[in-house]
Amino acid sequence: MPKDQKLKLKLKKNNKALLFLVPIMAIALGVCLYNFIAVQVEISQKNSELQQIAAQREVVDAENEMLIRYSKEENKSEYIEEIARDKLGYAKPEERIYYIVPAD
Repeated sequence: MPKDQKLKLKLKKNNKALLFLVPIMAIALGVCLYNFIAVQVEISQKNSELQQIAAQREVVDAENEMLIRYSKEENKSEYIEEIARDKLGYAKPEERIYYIVPAD
């Protein structure tokens, strides 16, 4: 066989292999790209969830600090007064309570 024909046969084999590999590589690249985008979306959602949980934690921490402060012996009477005023509507004898009613 002449050298020219051997070269042509090799090129045909390479072209067939290339025709087979290019679509497979394109599909693999597409799958990788899809997975990358899906992971980025999930990361974004988790970051949003983390921010919400951090905000909830700040509220709970503030409430815990208030409860710790009121649990100390010297602050118990202050806590009882606050509950009586805010929750039960009580007032000391010399106090006047004004309620602001919004105009409709």
